[in-house]
Amino acid sequence: MADDDDPVVHEVDVLLSKSLAENLYLFQYPVRPGFMPYDEVRHLSARIKPKQQKVEMELSVNTRSPNYAISKGEQVALNVDGPQGVGNYYQSGMMDKQVLASEPSVISTSRYAVGVLKDGELHLTPLHGCVQLHPSFSYLDKADNREKDTADAGESSQDEGEEEAKPVMVRFGRPESDEAKARRLASYEYLNKKQEEENWVTCRYNQIQDEKAEQERLLLYANSGNEMTEFCTPPQEYLKQLMPEMKNVEEEKPALPNNVLAMNQLKTMPLSDQVKALLINAKVIKFSQLMTFLPRGTDEDAAIRSLQQVAMMVQGCWVVKSEVLYPKDSFSAHSGVSAEVLSRVRDYVMWKFTQNRYVTRKEISSVVRMQSEDLKDILEQMSKMKVHHGWEFVCGFDEDFVDRNPEVVNRQNKLWELKIQQITKSFKAAKETPVSPEKSKRRRTISRSRTKSGSGMSDLSDTDIADGKVKTERQRRQSGAGDRQRRKSGHAMEVDPPAAENHVSNGPTDNTTNGAAVLSPSTQTDNTNNTTSVELRTELTNFIQEKLYSRYVLTLSDLKKLYQMKLAQCAPGHVLASGVTDHLLQKTVIEVGGSQLQVQWPPSSQEEPIFALLKTGDKLDQARAMLSELLKKSHKIKSSALRKRYEDETGEVLNESDCKRILKDYCVTKGSVWHLKGIPET
Repeated sequence: MADDDDPVVHEVDVLLSKSLAENLYLFQYPVRPGFMPYDEVRHLSARIKPKQQKVEMELSVNTRSPNYAISKGEQVALNVDGPQGVGNYYQSGMMDKQVLASEPSVISTSRYAVGVLKDGELHLTPLHGCVQLHPSFSYLDKADNREKDTADAGESSQDEGEEEAKPVMVRFGRPESDEAKARRLASYEYLNKKQEEENWVTCRYNQIQDEKAEQERLLLYANSGNEMTEFCTPPQEYLKQLMPEMKNVEEEKPALPNNVLAMNQLKTMPLSDQVKALLINAKVIKFSQLMTFLPRGTDEDAAIRSLQQVAMMVQGCWVVKSEVLYPKDSFSAHSGVSAEVLSRVRDYVMWKFTQNRYVTRKEISSVVRMQSEDLKDILEQMSKMKVHHGWEFVCGFDEDFVDRNPEVVNRQNKLWELKIQQITKSFKAAKETPVSPEKSKRRRTISRSRTKSGSGMSDLSDTDIADGKVKTERQRRQSGAGDRQRRKSGHAMEVDPPAAENHVSNGPTDNTTNGAAVLSPSTQTDNTNNTTSVELRTELTNFIQEKLYSRYVLTLSDLKKLYQMKLAQCAPGHVLASGVTDHLLQKTVIEVGGSQLQVQWPPSSQEEPIFALLKTGDKLDQARAMLSELLKKSHKIKSSALRKRYEDETGEVLNESDCKRILKDYCVTKGSVWHLKGIPET
């Protein structure tokens, strides 16, 4: 509030009036043009259900208007009242009135008020409700009901004589369970019954120029005759009271099917939750399609950042992550397989689609060993069956997104490299029967022949993948002219598991103590000739690289917490539990491309090592280096300081979107100042 860039222009006294706080409603007419209000239309009656905030009004229809069709009006009255005029809903014999019924608005009125400016004072009255009024045609149902009653009366008159006595079976219901009671209370029949129990309250409608309406409008002004006490609330506290934070009100709502997403409810969520909900619902989506569902003006960089947290890129499109789709401790509905196994198999299927547009179930079943029902469910989430080809990826290659976001593509390639290494390693550990050298040699020969015939990477054997014989994305880029054609045919990303895969030992580890990790500042000897040490370094490198590339900034304490969480997810005796020191963690961060920042910490905070990813291979690496230099002076920075530093050293202008993008990766905003992540608040 004390920012120099936002000076105070004018001060106005604000008064709060509560005289109409419990009865003030906002009426909206969505289907009525703004230049044709109902002010001049005669209101015949009005009624309300206060608890449900349900309103109905009867308005007269001008039957003398040249636009009124008399014959149609008489026909409607005849259908409603019948030929004998039973009921006489339309007394004049033609449709001379209409009904407006309300629907609850999706807008929460807890943050809205009606304001009136008078004599330099702003008088505010909180809104109690907001309803939208639409024309209602429930009276037309009377014609159908009358026909049914006539038919029932005719049938009953033809029945003669007394009915024969029939045995009656008496049944006693069992006690209702909690689950059955919850379903009954959430059913439409029960909710509709509760709504019908509330009685209508008849109201009198006063025109806008009536004396009663004038008196009611005076209640919008606060009573200034009362003695005013001294206002001593601090500015920040007053601002919170004036505009309280939005709270998500938990309301019991009817359950929707799993494949239905309420768009009104979606708009009330934060951006990250919106993206997650859309991905869980769609499973596979293009970025352009995602932006059409998000609110207008959504920052694309923020959407991409949220997208990478819940999805992986496949052929330029985005597929929801397996760990998001299969929560921990969940199981398959078909076979009871754990979520960990389902996620591993689904990740392997996703990776196969990064190599080719088509995969076959036989090809996958030979590696993953899963029941056909579970595997079919996984394939149906992201592909469709095509005769004589197999399963085709459901979306076409999103070349537009790939061309516009090379940095995101590069980052996703690296994440896929880490993921496929872990997947192939877990599948190898699951196979207890080793493959004979002759069989391996035969499989490699078949794979090479398929490669020459022009097949995709999905035709290669697992042995070829493990031996590192697959061309990497960098090699494909060097191939020149054929790159774009291959991308259009479906070869979106090709990753190469590290060569260290050939030297990994799948045997049990020796340095374990009930699966607990040793985290201490003591020195750990790294013997590169020991296979257990090589496996530990490989696992640790993959783990730290994944966290650093997704978070950009990591303190040592954050890294240790993430490491402990990783251990909790691993099986007892995992190689990561063989002993990792603080020194080894810091050393590995530097090896994977991280840099230790020299930061000016707040005086009252405890300093610790903090690391950041400053080089990603794009045009903004120079600006990232300048940001790290500015952080040496203070852990707080303004965007203008970074842009000025960049312009002074390079002579070029750092546009606002790139500057904001860099600061969002490494800092959090508080007002107009950016604070480095990991620095505690003072």
